[in-house]
Amino acid sequence: MCLAFAKEPFKVKSGSCGTVVRNAGLKIVDPDTGASLGRNQPGEICIRGEQIMKGTLNDPESTKNTIDKDGWLHTGDIGLVDDDDEIFIVDRLKEIIKYKGFQVAPAELEALLITHPEIKDAAVVSKDDLAGEVPVAFVMRIEGSEITEDDIKKFVAKEVVFYKRIHKVFFTDSIPKNPSGKILRKDLRARLAAGIPS
Repeated sequence: MCLAFAKEPFKVKSGSCGTVVRNAGLKIVDPDTGASLGRNQPGEICIRGEQIMKGTLNDPESTKNTIDKDGWLHTGDIGLVDDDDEIFIVDRLKEIIKYKGFQVAPAELEALLITHPEIKDAAVVSKDDLAGEVPVAFVMRIEGSEITEDDIKKFVAKEVVFYKRIHKVFFTDSIPKNPSGKILRKDLRARLAAGIPS
């Protein structure tokens, strides 16, 4: 929500989207079970209120897939609510990688990868595996860097739980993005499918 409509003044946290607007409800649900989750647990953001859309014009199927029978609009965003009622969006539901029943947010791994001093940019996508989907990374090295795939895997493994580890690293000269800077993951997945990752 816009800070001009905040219920009371508060310090802005890095990455926060603010709090839910008045006269609206918000809940975080497990995307697989629909069960409500507690604070600081990432899940799909659902909102409900009089100001929320009634549906998609002339498209009852789309409406049914977006708004459930109780009136909750399923945003497709993965996020969490912290102890101060602030909302953080961490990824898109359709981008989530499902590995052995665990959910991996590509944006989280990308944010970690670009903290490495020898990585200029990075993107993470899923690759099919016997365990379901596994995270693979496309990495742009800074000029002159000789960082290896093994170096990157170890760097990530030290910071995340086992199911978030990178399974393969492909080095690339650029990360495909749209004009607003959003990573074009479908282009990277197409590279993988074509067997031409670089």
